[in-house]
Amino acid sequence: MSDRALKAAVVGAGIYGGVHARAWQRDPRVELARIWSRSEERAHAAGNEFSVPHTTSLEQVADDEQIDIVSIATPDFAHTEAALMMLAAGKHVLVEKPLAMSGGECEQILAARDRAGVKLMVNFHNRWYPPIAAAKETILEGKIGRPVLCYARLSDQIVVPTEWLTWAARSGPEWFLFPHLVDIVRWLLDAEVDRAFASARRGVLQAQGIDCYDAVQAQLQMGEALVTLESSWILPPAWRSVIDFRIEILGETGKLSIEADKEGLEVVTADRYETPFILDPTTTEILPFVHFVDCVLNDTEPTCSGEDGLAVTRVIESIVASVEDGLPHNV
Repeated sequence: MSDRALKAAVVGAGIYGGVHARAWQRDPRVELARIWSRSEERAHAAGNEFSVPHTTSLEQVADDEQIDIVSIATPDFAHTEAALMMLAAGKHVLVEKPLAMSGGECEQILAARDRAGVKLMVNFHNRWYPPIAAAKETILEGKIGRPVLCYARLSDQIVVPTEWLTWAARSGPEWFLFPHLVDIVRWLLDAEVDRAFASARRGVLQAQGIDCYDAVQAQLQMGEALVTLESSWILPPAWRSVIDFRIEILGETGKLSIEADKEGLEVVTADRYETPFILDPTTTEILPFVHFVDCVLNDTEPTCSGEDGLAVTRVIESIVASVEDGLPHNV
């Protein structure tokens, strides 16, 4: 790699495409070079906002030999085409969660990465969220013993599917929110999901013309740990944050609790209760991108790998299958 700044393009000009663009512009090692959207109006507006050229042609991004990194922030169902095209063109790719909405498509993406010999990272950015990162250290230090029970909830205010996402009916809380939860429990517990049993309900959103689940709950067997995950898309707008995010882990000798939407961490060990101070949570919109650039420049592998993306998608596929037939599914 030469000493010049890495040139990055962002594929997707929605809310999180803006997060990507701002992250690249914050890093002095990176030059934001182009923004893509399928919509000329969105592409033009984003280009003006970030003072960079815009395009509605994926081929134009892929064919630009000056672009080193492409980050993909398209809707959940629209990651695969762009990822395959950019990897085939030899670009390093950072893609939003989920990597794809089927295990087969994830495997295609991983194969394209291997053929190109480039870096691929899934933006499971909650690993950098300070309370969660601190919880990981707490578990690694053995302060709560081996995890026995885990509960994790991530829900959105109803404005997300009804006002923010025009494509909500093509996703749902199981694809928009569960990737975060599945990745976090795999990472915190350092275990894979063996079996999933899940239930879901429709009604509130369906009545508003959005045909997706209101809420999904899953019970997972992860080695010796029992895990419950739940997400919903109908949180009242009066809730204190756009999200309701909580993680609790009971270990053999202690317990930890995270109220992520309150940006706090509670740790209970055998002989002590504490709420350690955690620094700026906005690092989740900066540090994952910094990490990816480090990996590109130093030829190291991203901590959130394509294999992690595949594993998460496989778990969600099993959850969806369980919802549909009412039976537990091995992963």
